[in-house]
Amino acid sequence: MARTVDLSVPRWVRVVAVFFLLGGVVVTGAAALLDLLVEGLGLAENAYVPSLALAIVAYLVVCAVWFARTTETGESSVWSAIPDSQYTGRHAESGGIARKEQEDAIRELQDGEE
Repeated sequence: MARTVDLSVPRWVRVVAVFFLLGGVVVTGAAALLDLLVEGLGLAENAYVPSLALAIVAYLVVCAVWFARTTETGESSVWSAIPDSQYTGRHAESGGIARKEQEDAIRELQDGEE
């Protein structure tokens, strides 16, 4: 009898790991650059702690915006970014024609209900 073990990591664990690893690099790098800028301009000395706080707040805002945009409950299709007029033109080969036909059929059904 063959036994298999699932060693895959849940998606939320990967997201949290990337959030902390990538975020740590971004935050410390931004804080160091901001500290160098502030000290270079002669505005303050030892401005690393305020720079770090500002970088953390900025990173959390960026993450919150990203989270809000990726979890929208509205139309989350890639087609929502493409104008209807380009379905049969530039995006015809990537499914634009079928998408246009589907949207036209939905509009006809909605018009028929009214």
